[in-house]
Amino acid sequence: MNFSIRTAPPATYIPPGIEEMRESAKQVGLRGFAKDLVADLCNLAAGGRMIPPSEYRDTVRHRVEETLPQPDSSGWWSIPVWNAGKKSSGRTQKRFEAIEAKTREQVGYHQSVQNFLGAVDLVKFPGASPLEQAMSLLKLLATQSGGQSNGESGEPLPIFTDAERPEGVAETLQETLDLVERLSEEEQDMLDSEGKKHEVQPEDGERTGSQPLNRLAVAEDIVPGSDRRVMLNISRTLDSFTKLQLRKQEKFEADPAGEEVRQRPIKHLGELSRVSPTAWAIRQQSPVYFLYQAVSGQLPVRERVTKVVRKQAVFILVDGSGSMKGRKHWKATGVVMNRLKAVLSGDAVVWVSVFDTSLTKAEKATTPAEARELIKKFATGNFRGGGTDIAGSVKAAHKAIETAMESGEMLYRPEVVVLTDDDSSAGVKQSEIPGTKVHGFAMESQNPTLMALAKATNGVGMENF
Repeated sequence: MNFSIRTAPPATYIPPGIEEMRESAKQVGLRGFAKDLVADLCNLAAGGRMIPPSEYRDTVRHRVEETLPQPDSSGWWSIPVWNAGKKSSGRTQKRFEAIEAKTREQVGYHQSVQNFLGAVDLVKFPGASPLEQAMSLLKLLATQSGGQSNGESGEPLPIFTDAERPEGVAETLQETLDLVERLSEEEQDMLDSEGKKHEVQPEDGERTGSQPLNRLAVAEDIVPGSDRRVMLNISRTLDSFTKLQLRKQEKFEADPAGEEVRQRPIKHLGELSRVSPTAWAIRQQSPVYFLYQAVSGQLPVRERVTKVVRKQAVFILVDGSGSMKGRKHWKATGVVMNRLKAVLSGDAVVWVSVFDTSLTKAEKATTPAEARELIKKFATGNFRGGGTDIAGSVKAAHKAIETAMESGEMLYRPEVVVLTDDDSSAGVKQSEIPGTKVHGFAMESQNPTLMALAKATNGVGMENF
């Protein structure tokens, strides 16, 4: 059975029945679906054709005649009226005029849907069959205003009635799926901190890049205008700043008990015993030249070493005042996400603390699991506070990093990131936080002293962020 008047299946294709549609909708968690639209998508995917409006206009008119309500108590019907392509409301006491106006409206709706269908590339959507891909499309369409279906009839969908360019709806959905394909492993982890969007979970609870990603679930989170799309865009914007790049330091240090061996130039004649046998062969041929190489530091000597890895220390200070909510919160979450990606790659250790008049207990992330837990906690957090002491909090963060380094943690190049919408003074002298770089982000506000502090420490400062 073909539920749609807009498309026709090929002669050799049997469109899905309502029970098949229900089962497929259940698999993607779709409560309601437009069966006409599902049929359209499946028909076209199987090689069917679009039916021109001239062929289904009489069918539409017949449906209008059957469903036209009675006029109001004064004998009037409400009808759509078009003027210069714009629709408004009108009235008529003539039944045939009411039928014609509503027929035109419904034919226009079907044409709008057909424009959408013509722009859709169903292959881009997750699923092993056209029916599964169609349900994935409807699930993603439901994230858009007016794209939700009620029940199984599901039409008309307001999104096709209101959209000036239905093709743009298809482009938005496909662009979102393309973006999911381009997500890095670190971005996937940050957006999927609870692991719910990975189709396979190993027994130890850790995830790897080889595991398939539930693209539809991720796409639902990052459609244009969503909170997590704001978060992702902010994180990617910060990736372009050279001063914000985080890198671990790997150095080899001399260690008699080291497991690795390297060669380096000789430093003094007392190291001649460590010169390689090949170099001693030169001495047999030319003692003077051998001595020249030794004195000038050209002879290689063998040395046992241990590789020492130091990660960057990053302390994020987030303004906990009540005004830091809504869009500001998700912008701040994007900055936190950006910094935590360096924990996933093994380049940094990150602390996050919410502050107002004083610094609260800092959450620390040193492993991928801790980073995922921290971004989840921060993204869902509801912070409330009073005044804002930026200067005191920056000094406290600097001290916390210093204490960690003095206790033996392998850290270097400390940075403090300040996220605030407050314009209070960040009057900190560079001499009070020696060796620490400060990055300042004034969230939809201005803070000249914070910008000056960032500049003085060679950090990044952004107002009206």
